[in-house]
Amino acid sequence: MDFTLTVEDEAFREEIRTFLKEEWDPKGFDAYSMTTRSFDFDSAEARDMADEFAQKLIKKGWWTMHWPTEHGGADAPLSKQFVYRQELAYADAPSGSPSGNITGALMLHGSDWMKNYFLGGMAKNQIHWAQGFSEPNAGTDLASLQTRAVEDGDDFVVTGQKIWSSASHFADWYHVLVRTDPEAPKHRGITYLAMRLRDEDGVYTPGVTLRPLYDMLGKRRWNEIFMDEVRVPKENLIGEVNRGWYAAMTTLNFERTGIDGPARHLGVLDRFLDVMRGIRFNGEPVLSDPIVRHKLADLRVMVETDRMLSYRVAWMESRGDVPQAEGAISGYHNQVTAKFHFWPTLGSIVREYAALLNGESRAPNNGMYGTNADLALALGFGGGGGILLGPNIIAQRGLGLPR
Repeated sequence: MDFTLTVEDEAFREEIRTFLKEEWDPKGFDAYSMTTRSFDFDSAEARDMADEFAQKLIKKGWWTMHWPTEHGGADAPLSKQFVYRQELAYADAPSGSPSGNITGALMLHGSDWMKNYFLGGMAKNQIHWAQGFSEPNAGTDLASLQTRAVEDGDDFVVTGQKIWSSASHFADWYHVLVRTDPEAPKHRGITYLAMRLRDEDGVYTPGVTLRPLYDMLGKRRWNEIFMDEVRVPKENLIGEVNRGWYAAMTTLNFERTGIDGPARHLGVLDRFLDVMRGIRFNGEPVLSDPIVRHKLADLRVMVETDRMLSYRVAWMESRGDVPQAEGAISGYHNQVTAKFHFWPTLGSIVREYAALLNGESRAPNNGMYGTNADLALALGFGGGGGILLGPNIIAQRGLGLPR
């Protein structure tokens, strides 16, 4: 494996770093340290800041630089994409590109009008998506979904319920899996649709109802979405009728090969050390404790392991390989690090201050570390249960074990 970057890539890295110093300031919000699970995820001001930042990236030509030229992108080499995403993540900035977990499906399976309309809007950061996959009885076993769609003239009529739809109260559109052939085997008979959630005035589509779901800190992160005979034009079909599972797997494959996690952890860790250098407990510098120093050293090794696993995925992709098992290994290991090691360790180092949550000035970094140690309990359940799903992919596609 060769992880060496070119001179041009390193120069681009410096350009991004300079840009971030000048153009990105989180202003005390913690909206991206844990991506969609961060404490200030639902802050209107933080989201407005992210939208303003996106316009700066669009102006620079970076927002869709990874897209193929046929879709309005710059077809940037993978090494350049890697540097870009890594630097934004390290700086605790927004992801810097349109919704990754639908883009590939639209490019590969969308009709011409869908590509023009949706990709065109996403390229300007004017369309925001939510994902409608999980149901109350179809989470890790997604193919058991029961939301029905019946063809009626030029429409599909959709009735059913989805759950754990992250950020759907901020979304305009919903990419949703529905069952169109209840007699087919469960992985078949599924269709993939783009459903409008609300119009330009914020009015929800007739038949669509959102019920809030809150986390243990009182943040509205998700919604249950109820659909009662919602009419979806057939032109909103992604892929083919009864073959939506395959188009959706394109979405999930794009979703699982991210490289942001280790870079975010590394940035948080470096800033944590900066904070701890100025803090004493009982008159003693925190970092003078040999146990604390060993914990931090172990954590740094773990983050570096995650970083190298993500580098391997990027290297394989640059060769034209499809790193299914390797992507699962990288994503799984990063989730295990975050959930069981990274955030709990930072929380333990600040001791009793971990009980003081975000916004508490008496705690180091305004309570970020204790807050994220709590929020990390939910890691691994999202995205279809990554901590459960990852080992299955590794076993079946990496080791060739039976289902």
